[in-house]
Amino acid sequence: MIQRSAVFRLFRFLLYVVLIAGALLALFGLFAKKEYLIERQITIAAPMELVYDQVRYFRNFRAWSPWAGMDADVRVEGEDGSPGAAYYWSGEGETGRGSMVLKTAAPQRLDFEVTIEEPYRSISPTWFAFEADSNQTRVTWVFRMRISYPWNGLAMFTDVNTYVGKDFLRGLENLKRHCEVMMPRLYAGYEVREQERQEQVYAGFRQVVPLEQAETFVRESLEKLDLLARKRQIAPVGPMVALFWTIDSLARRADIAVAASIAAGSKTPPALQAFTLEGGQYFWIEQQGRPDLNTAQKAVALYLNEKGWIPLPPTIAEYWQRAPAVPDTALWTTRIVWRAAAPPPPPPDSLETNGNGANGHGEQ
Repeated sequence: MIQRSAVFRLFRFLLYVVLIAGALLALFGLFAKKEYLIERQITIAAPMELVYDQVRYFRNFRAWSPWAGMDADVRVEGEDGSPGAAYYWSGEGETGRGSMVLKTAAPQRLDFEVTIEEPYRSISPTWFAFEADSNQTRVTWVFRMRISYPWNGLAMFTDVNTYVGKDFLRGLENLKRHCEVMMPRLYAGYEVREQERQEQVYAGFRQVVPLEQAETFVRESLEKLDLLARKRQIAPVGPMVALFWTIDSLARRADIAVAASIAAGSKTPPALQAFTLEGGQYFWIEQQGRPDLNTAQKAVALYLNEKGWIPLPPTIAEYWQRAPAVPDTALWTTRIVWRAAAPPPPPPDSLETNGNGANGHGEQ
C-alpha cells in the first residue's frame, strides 16, 4: 500500500512538472520572436551562370547541400529548374519530412519556399542573391525562419542565428568547392583548349618585315583580302588569319603571312600565295580586345610544357571578330593557335639484356 502511494506521488509530481513546463513554454511563446533572419555570404571564383545553375536545379543539391548526407528519401517533381518544381524529403529523427519549392527564378535571384511537416510545422521563405564581379560570384543565402507558437518559446534559450547559420555557411562552402573544381585550370590567365584539325589551305600575302611594321603589314593585308572577298576573287571558308612563321627579336624582323582559309582545290588569285598547314593536334586560347601575342604565347607554352608537347610553327592568329565589321576594338575576338607534336619516345636502353640474360655482346 505504501509502495503504491509512493508511485502515485511520483506520477503526480511528474505531471505537475510537465504542466508547469508547458505553461512556461506557452508563456515564453507569447513574448518570443516568431521570425529569424538567417543570412550568410561567400565569394566563389566562378562565373555567375555556373554558380546560378548549381543552385537552381534540385538535381545538383546532392553535390553541395549541407543536408545532402542525411539519411532521407528524396524526390523531385515538376520541371527541374523552373518555377513550380518541388524537392521532397522524408527521413527519421531530426531529418523529418518536408519540401522545398522553387517560386521564382530571376536573373540574379532564386526564391524558394521551405515547408517543414515534421518534427514541427513551419513554412519559411528562403532565397539566393547573386552578384557578378569579373570572373567571381558573390552568393548571399537568406532564410526567413518562422517558428510557430508555442515552439518559438524554446528559441529564447538558443542562439538561433549561430545554430542554424552554421549549416548555411557549410552549404555555401560546399557550393564554393564544387563550383571552383568545375572551373578549368588557367595558364597566364587563359584557358587553353585542344582541337584535332584537318589539313587546311590558305591564300594570302607572305613577307619578312621589320617588327615595327608588322602591325601595319597585317592591317593592310587584311584590308586587301577583304576587298578580294567582296569582289569574289576568293571565297573564305573561315576567319582571316595571320601566320607568324618566325619572330626574331634580335634582328627585329618577322616572317608573316596574312591569309584567308579556302577550300582545297580552290583557284588562288595570281597576287596571292598558297599555304597548306598540316592536320594534327592544335592548341588555342581566345582573347577579347586587341590581340596580345606575347601573353598568349606564354599561356600556351606553360600548357605545352606541362604536357611535354613541342610547339610547331607557325603561330596562328585567327580574327573571328575584327574591323571593319566590328569597329570597337574592345569587342574584337581573336584565337591564338599553335600546332604541337607529342614528344618522341625515349631511345631504347642500349644495356637492355636479351631473353637469355646476355647483353648485346653475348656476355653472360
